[in-house]
Amino acid sequence: MTHAHYTLLADGSRGVRLHRENLQPLRDTEALVRVTHSLVSPGTERHYIAQLREQGGQLPLGYCVIGEVVAAGAAVHDARPGERVVAMGWQIATHSDYVVVPRNLLCRADNALPARHAILAAIGATAVHAADRAALGRGDRVLVVGVGLVGILMAIVASAAGATVAAADRDRAALERAAAWTPFELPDSPPAQGSCFDRIFICVDADLTPLFPRLAPLLDQFGRHRSRPKLVNVGRVTGRIDLSPALGNLDIVNVSRCGAGYRNDAYHHGLAEVPLVDGEAHVDRNLARCMAILTQAPAQLARLVYREYSVDDALSAYNSVEFFPPGVNLITHYTGDAAP
Repeated sequence: MTHAHYTLLADGSRGVRLHRENLQPLRDTEALVRVTHSLVSPGTERHYIAQLREQGGQLPLGYCVIGEVVAAGAAVHDARPGERVVAMGWQIATHSDYVVVPRNLLCRADNALPARHAILAAIGATAVHAADRAALGRGDRVLVVGVGLVGILMAIVASAAGATVAAADRDRAALERAAAWTPFELPDSPPAQGSCFDRIFICVDADLTPLFPRLAPLLDQFGRHRSRPKLVNVGRVTGRIDLSPALGNLDIVNVSRCGAGYRNDAYHHGLAEVPLVDGEAHVDRNLARCMAILTQAPAQLARLVYREYSVDDALSAYNSVEFFPPGVNLITHYTGDAAP
């Protein structure tokens, strides 16, 4: 049996448009999800829309949704029809009314969380992976640079790990939304009192050239818990960094995506195993871990700015110069009414 759906498609010079097609028949390792909301990732999506305008080509947008399972294959054990789930996946969990999702990219949404909070687990899985990559531990002193959505989720995850968290951002309004953590002003020159952090997480898209000399001296060169200090990139950065013995012993860590097995279709469907690096976890485990962490952070999540768009309003935003504003931008899909 085939099922029709729509999706928001970046279509070269035509911009973003509504595209209708039939979904492929459901496999034993997949679930059909009726989507209530999808999450816009402004930085990533704007990048690809601009690229496609210049180079041509098509791409379905979106990679985080929440909705209800309509049907599930025989090999899908953790999500049954009628259950509310969060789904993730590039070109899988798209801005659509219905999506077909392989079993390892699904997670039951905790009933204690409203949809706008639960859907953030799909982004927060990257923060969980970043904490693992940083070997983050209880008592670590953490600085999160950039407290947009990813930075806020990084701070929530670090706090849940038992770290002491400070936050830095040029945007005062963003710092107010991060009021649960100590505000920190980045110095223009090396601090007179010496180093004060074990881990620094960079959660911005920026030129690292002027930023790195201000961050590296903030790391405690002596380390703690038998671990070297770490500068951890969770954003998209460019620029030049100058490395020399004068910097001391520190580790620079780059975090890619959200755990082992992501972007591996065989693993998504539970048809192959992917080996783990010590201290890290698979994407499905990180998704579930983040869901559990978010249930303990209602106050922090409530301080975020949320906006909901109809499909038509979302199309207008995608094709406008202004695009989407900072914050959590959700597109509403299935409401029980007629589809767009």
